[in-house]
Amino acid sequence: MKELKEYLDSKIGKSNNKNLKVLNKFFSISQLDRLKDRTIAVVGTNGKTSTARFIYQILSEQQYSSLLFTSPHLVNFVERIRTNNDADFDLYLNDIREFEETTNTTLGYFETLFLLASICFLESELDFFICEAGIGGVLDTTSIIQSKNVVLTNIGEDHQDLLGYKDIDVLNQKIFVSSNINNLFIGDLSNELIETVEKNYKHFKSSYYLKDYSRSFNIQIEDLNTNQKNYMLALKTVTSLLDCNINKNFSDSDLYSIEGRFEVINKNPVKILDGAHNLEGVIHLLKDYEKQYNSKNTYLYLGFKTGKDLETIFNFLNSKKDYKVNLIEENTFFNQQSPNDFKYFLDNKSIDYKIVTLDSFSLNKNPSILLGSLYLIGEYKKRKQT
Repeated sequence: MKELKEYLDSKIGKSNNKNLKVLNKFFSISQLDRLKDRTIAVVGTNGKTSTARFIYQILSEQQYSSLLFTSPHLVNFVERIRTNNDADFDLYLNDIREFEETTNTTLGYFETLFLLASICFLESELDFFICEAGIGGVLDTTSIIQSKNVVLTNIGEDHQDLLGYKDIDVLNQKIFVSSNINNLFIGDLSNELIETVEKNYKHFKSSYYLKDYSRSFNIQIEDLNTNQKNYMLALKTVTSLLDCNINKNFSDSDLYSIEGRFEVINKNPVKILDGAHNLEGVIHLLKDYEKQYNSKNTYLYLGFKTGKDLETIFNFLNSKKDYKVNLIEENTFFNQQSPNDFKYFLDNKSIDYKIVTLDSFSLNKNPSILLGSLYLIGEYKKRKQT
């Protein structure tokens, strides 16, 4: 594993994931066919990792073998590839290196891990490959699979420079992660977008909607928190693909525990970790928080990657007067956008804030939420381990 880590580390910041046209050459035709048949592709603006991990969890409970590929990781890259069976990823490293040499290609970090996960799934002869897309769908690395089973969690604003500034543009990017879908599972989409899917897209055979599924349990989707929606979408996906019924008590809070996603790490005072990194994610996070806790005098600790639309997030937070905004000081985690970059905007809007260290989150004796980039959440976890 040490050799693989060194190989991956050598790719950080040196190569983009722009080799879509050549990646399918890594596989034989029969391998691509198996990937197409057995992959559950997960796309969407938010909730991809949670939904993918819930699918993996439910399949494991039903005694099906699977491999889960997600990103990014919090502490260690091996978090991105999880499998029921023991796997020695170093065994496939030479295949990756040989592919780069024969095709004269320099793979990106994400591409390398995706190919590694894919070949590990194939060689291990597992039942399902649960594959979370990186960014978008059409031009995402994972689109080479052209999966017959696609899960679309939701549509919102993120990576707009790449995916578009309208919901319909983002939907186009996500839903065409595959152009020939047998089963399309749709999560928390607006009625308008659902109507668009049914009227305008013809590249899927069967569609399943979270709203319909929740009603079958006499549950309104509006009454569910974010992790509950993701879990129920995962359950619908598995029960449909396996053609079975799985009984669950949806009031059981243990069902919805996902690291770094509304992760309660302390109860008194309450402290929560959440990778909400765009406006929609922040809105849903605080909505879920306010269902369970008193928001008065809750401290928010925020840190984001570069390229995020932070002005809309800060405008929203400025309307939530109960919260106290704290910005994590620069150079705390990988690819962090410095608080100084939007200091002028915050001051001009008269938004109250402080710039603080990451340790301030741990030391605060008040209810607190650490949110933003998953790299920030990962950095916090790394420090707690040392």
